[in-house]
Order: sequence, then C-alpha cells, then structure tokens
Amino acid sequence: MYDMYICWASMNSKTWFSLDMTLFRLYIVRHGETDWNRTRRTQGQTDVPLNETGIAQAALVAQALKEVPFVKAYTSDLQRASKTAEVILRYHPSVTLEKDGALREVYMGELEGEFRDSVKVAPSKETTEALMRRWQAWYSRAIVGYMLSKVNEGIAGDGIGGPECILVVSHGALLSNMLRVLVANGAVLPAQGVVVGRFLNTGVTVIDYFMQGQDTGGCLKGMLVKFSDATHLACTKVAEENVDELVYNGAIPSHQ
Repeated sequence: MYDMYICWASMNSKTWFSLDMTLFRLYIVRHGETDWNRTRRTQGQTDVPLNETGIAQAALVAQALKEVPFVKAYTSDLQRASKTAEVILRYHPSVTLEKDGALREVYMGELEGEFRDSVKVAPSKETTEALMRRWQAWYSRAIVGYMLSKVNEGIAGDGIGGPECILVVSHGALLSNMLRVLVANGAVLPAQGVVVGRFLNTGVTVIDYFMQGQDTGGCLKGMLVKFSDATHLACTKVAEENVDELVYNGAIPSHQ
C-alpha cells in the first residue's frame, strides 16, 4: 500500500543533479499554543484560536525563519494553524498561502473539548486508515507531485545551487502520524542523532530531499535533519504535552 513512498518515481529528466545536492527543503511547523493546549483539552478539528502565548510563539518562529527563501506555503484551514502560517509569511509577502482541509488535525469526535483524563467513549473518532488516506493524498499531490514535476523538467532547486524551500503548518497528531509513516517506510531517513519525538508548539522540523540511485534512473528521498526544534522559544514556557497527539498515539486510552 505504501510502496510509492519507498522510491517515489524514476526521473525522466535529462538533467542530472549531484547526489549530495539538496534539491528541496521542507519546513514543517506545528501551530502556536491555544488555551486548550495549556489546559490539556482535546482539540481535534474544533477551531480553537491561538492564545496570547501562541501569537507570541508565532512571531518568534517567524523571526527564526525570516531568512528562509520560501517559494510555497501550505497550512491547515483551522485558525490556530493558518494564523501561525500568516505570521510567518509576513516576512515573505510574495508567497501565496494555500489553506487545505486535508492538513486539519485528526477528528477526535466526542473527545473534542474533553480534558486529558476523560474516559468518554469516542466512536466517531477518525480512524488511522482514514487519516492516512487524507494526508497521503495531499502529500502525493502537493509535495511529491510538485517536486517530481520540477525534477523531470530539470529545474529543481533555487537556480543558484540551493534548495527550493516549502513551508507546511499543521497539527501535532497528524504530523506525528505522517512523519512516523514516512520514516517507517523508508521515504524519509533520519540523519544521525535526529530522533522523532513529540511536536512542540511552533517546533520546526526540516526534511531535505535529494536524488538517489542515479545509475538506475534516480528517485527522490528525504533526510530528516531537524525535528521539532523550538530553540526560538528558549525564553518562554512551552506546553510540552499535546493531548491530541497522546490520545491518537494511544498514550491515553480513547475507550473506542
């Protein structure tokens, strides 16, 4: 089912790229803090806004990423993510922000609004299979499809030896599932010392994409070079626990 992520596609381009050349760089950012994050309530697809801390966190991550030459940007259409993305793109006024419902958080059903220790049954919670179909369809189209089209046209990279940079702003449980699946299936390889953990509010995750196997036609692979870096929040208090991510990954039983 997931073979397409092992090696996305053989390249038809007559333009070859150096094997050690990063062609694309994906910056993945979780949204800023909300009151429900702070009080440990399950959010799911409830459209909870950023709180004052979340707005400040968005400004700090925007400052940290202001020199990144983004060419594309995607966000969940839920306001805690889209507002975070909009703040980041204040430094990048020429970049169009694409809002996509496929990047929404996992739908938590009857658990939405419940506190961390809720024992409520949630029969309508989104299944793992449904979640994976949702983000895989988006990723295949918006990320892999875009990258392969540029590579096959022989115009990958920024034209001056650097990578094309893409911003994605979304939610902890969805991003956790997406990254763990991509790593488990070999589409993305963690760099030495990089460990996949929990996505912090406005934590920055970076994946570099390069060409592999030029002698057999070539395919794109990803390298996870940074995970949920929140050093820009060094002087602030970070909510390290994300109830949505814990519930979805089974650390807190959902009694389904």
